[in-house]
Amino acid sequence: DGNEVEGGAKKDNSILVKYFAEGYRKNWMGKKAGDTSTVQLKKAFDEKEREWIIGDLGFNKEDAAAADKYFKIEITKVGLLEKRELNEEFFNQLYPNQEVKTEADFRDKVKAEIQSYWNGQATNQIHDQVFHQLVDHTKIEFPEGFLKKWVKTQGETAKTDEEVEKEFPTFISQLKWTLISDKIVQDNAIVVYPDEIRAFAKQQLFSYMGGANLSDDQPWVTDYVEKMMKDRKYVEDAYNRIQTQKIFEWSATQVKPTDKDISAEEFTKMAEAHQHHHH
Repeated sequence: DGNEVEGGAKKDNSILVKYFAEGYRKNWMGKKAGDTSTVQLKKAFDEKEREWIIGDLGFNKEDAAAADKYFKIEITKVGLLEKRELNEEFFNQLYPNQEVKTEADFRDKVKAEIQSYWNGQATNQIHDQVFHQLVDHTKIEFPEGFLKKWVKTQGETAKTDEEVEKEFPTFISQLKWTLISDKIVQDNAIVVYPDEIRAFAKQQLFSYMGGANLSDDQPWVTDYVEKMMKDRKYVEDAYNRIQTQKIFEWSATQVKPTDKDISAEEFTKMAEAHQHHHH
């Protein structure tokens, strides 16, 4: 009836009219700041947008009942997005000091970024398959009885037999990967150098800054890196990440991957089906 539930969910957000279901958009035409509308989520939004709207409101997007909820939307501000002119000023704002002067240069730059993204995703997929090949097809005999007793006693409280049985396959998989990766590191003299950890810290810092075009020889950047080098936990984590990357890079040289044309949708589904946490 348009009456707010006491303690109900509230959220300030910026939302485009096109995010609403096509049949619902006309309800916003001619509205101004201060106007309100009561909506049912499943009627106001199509499934694609509704999923993230539900999550944004703090509900479980897997909960079908969440779509039945009603919300009162109040307009606090109305804005209009205008397209920027494709000129050198705009290109320089996006890619400072990178000699992007024409629309053709701009298109090439965007294309290269998209290519780089999918190259990275394809590499991840090769690494994922290498991981499974090594872990799933390397036979190692483990003293399971002893290890299950050990797993049971780890943690602040002892685990039940059911919990041990549930966790054990993941534990064995991680243990097997640790032994395999240690063997690869030793046999191939894979080394992580301090300067590589420094470069990793610098790269992370720049990614936190939104990929800003920063000069890496500024004193504050150096100070940040040296501070992180004194953080033992950070150094261990960075070391493990770089070492794992080197292991996969070496492993990829031992196989002959074949190129296969595939749609972005098919590839994304394939990648999602193989998602798991690598040790």
